[in-house]
This record gives sequence, C-alpha cells and structure tokens, in this order.
Amino acid sequence: MKRNLFTLLLIAVSVQIFAWTSPVTIPDVGSARIHIVAQNAQNYLMDLTASNSSCKTEEQFVAKTNKMANVFVALEADIVAICEVERNQEVLSYICNAMNEIYGQEVYTYVTDNLSASQSSSGYMPLKAGFIYNKEKVTPSGSTLSPYSSGEYNARMRIQAFKENATNELFVLSMNHFKAKSSGSDDGESIRIQNASKLISKLNYVSSDDDILIMGDLNAYTEETPIQNLIKAGYEEQLVRFDPNAYTYNYYGEKGILDHAMANSTMADQVTGAYAYHINTSGYSSYKYSDHDAVLVGLRLGKSSGEGIDDLQVLPAARKFIQNGQIFIEIDGQVYTILGNRVY
Repeated sequence: MKRNLFTLLLIAVSVQIFAWTSPVTIPDVGSARIHIVAQNAQNYLMDLTASNSSCKTEEQFVAKTNKMANVFVALEADIVAICEVERNQEVLSYICNAMNEIYGQEVYTYVTDNLSASQSSSGYMPLKAGFIYNKEKVTPSGSTLSPYSSGEYNARMRIQAFKENATNELFVLSMNHFKAKSSGSDDGESIRIQNASKLISKLNYVSSDDDILIMGDLNAYTEETPIQNLIKAGYEEQLVRFDPNAYTYNYYGEKGILDHAMANSTMADQVTGAYAYHINTSGYSSYKYSDHDAVLVGLRLGKSSGEGIDDLQVLPAARKFIQNGQIFIEIDGQVYTILGNRVY
C-alpha cells in the first residue's frame, strides 16, 4: 500500500520528542537501521565512596546519569556499548531507567553478565564493560563472552552477538577497555598488545556470525602497535574511513582517537557511517559527563548481500534525526522538517 508523505513523517517521529538541545551537531550516519553508541563513562560507579568514583554525591550521580541518557536517546541508540562502569549487575539499570523515562516507554534493558566485585583495600572499585539495548530493535544472541577467562580484563573486554529483530540478521559486537597508558617502562603498551592479541584470537573462534565490530577505549592511537595489529588482522578503522580528521579525546589541546570503531570486511560493508559525537571535548562543561566523546556507528545489516531485508521494503526508508536542536526527517535521501517542508 502506498503511503503519503504525512503518514511517513508520523511513522518516523513515533517516538517521544524530548526537550533536550544538543550543543554540538549530531552526526548523520546515513540510512542506518541500527545505531550503536560506544562510551567510556569515566568511572560511573554506584559506590560513591570508592576512590575512583567520578561522583561524590547522589546529586552528581543523578546528574551524570541524566546527561548520558539524554545523549544516548538523542543519538537514537539501539545499543549502548559502555565501559568504565562499576563491576556489578545493577549499575546499567540506572541509565536504562533514565533512557526509558525520556523515551516514554520501557524499551531499554541491559545484558546480564553475572560480574561482581567489591572495593580493594585501597578503596578502588573494579570496572567492567557492558551493553544496553533497545529490545524492540535487537535481541542478544547467546551469552556474553570475554577473551580472558579471569582477571580484570575478563570484565573490561566483553563480546556479545546481537540479532536485528526485523531481519534476523546477526552481528558480533566487542566492547573493550584496554590497559590505560601509564608511567611504566613501556607506558603499558605490552599489556595493550596482549589485549589486542587476545581479542583477535577470541574473535577468530566466535561462531555466532562472521560480521564483527570492535569498539571501545583501546587507549592507543591509530599508529600504535595494538591498533596496527588489529588492522593487520583485517579490522578497518571506521572513524577514519568516514572522517579523516576524527578524534575522540582532547588532552590539553592534543586531539586523537583513543576510542575506536573497527570492523572486519563483511561488517564494514554494512556500516553506513561512523563519527565521534563531541559532547565531552568541545568545552560545554554543563553537558560534559566524561573525558571521552561518544562514538556513533550506523549499521544497515544485509546491505552487501540483500538478504533478510525484503520485509523492510514496503515503505521508503524514513528516519528521524535531531540536529542543532531541530528535528528533521530523512526519506530516501531527502530531508524534511516535521511539517513536511523539504530542506534538501
């Protein structure tokens, strides 16, 4: 059945529109059906007494939670891959609840991993990586895995397969937090090289699907050995592919990519865009919640082969996006205001 423009606009804006204006331009990742956002949350801990907690009061914790939730909803995240959060089962529920409150429906939940920890003798709270997802768009497939069987990197490096509900297409998402740069003899590089080696080896034996996307704070710039080893193993940096001047971290004016989005060849064919969203490095202190920018990747699964997308071709592709506080609708490459006026 043919639908008119007004009907398509209503479909595209069916989610709740919320009163939050982005201080920086929200990246456009093209005709994606799935949006993945990766974020280093900079010590997002429920235990406010921990020495490494970024929040020292409940008010600060609530404010940080709401800032992240606003960003993840504005980026239309179907999956949030997050690291540097407290190593327990419940921590992601706070972000999920805030996102659902903004969204107006109970659509977001998180992958359970049975990870737990308590403060060390020095007051340090161990960290982990994890996944939040929109259960209307995707479903986890199988259990979450790690390249390590034990130790801190078992929690900080996680692998999860997801299925797109509309197409039954599968892909594997790896979220990671490699060893931080340190004052040691090699600045921690030998451990980061091991992190990359372990990840490559594990992903070679993951049987869920051949399409693999590696994301996270790898604590290494593109020219450094850990990233070069991933490239040699067949993973292409998507941020540089779509923006040669990309950066995710700003250290005293020195900008570079520490947070990566790397896809193998079959996955790269299905990436529609990959950009850093400069919410945390652009100097807007009232919006800032981390020292790392969010990374947004758009996927259109089945794009290279055409498999599994017949049921989505009844209507032209329509998507809503927010840019500089204004809401636009893109339908088959043409952009309209929500009132139906064509912009370009």
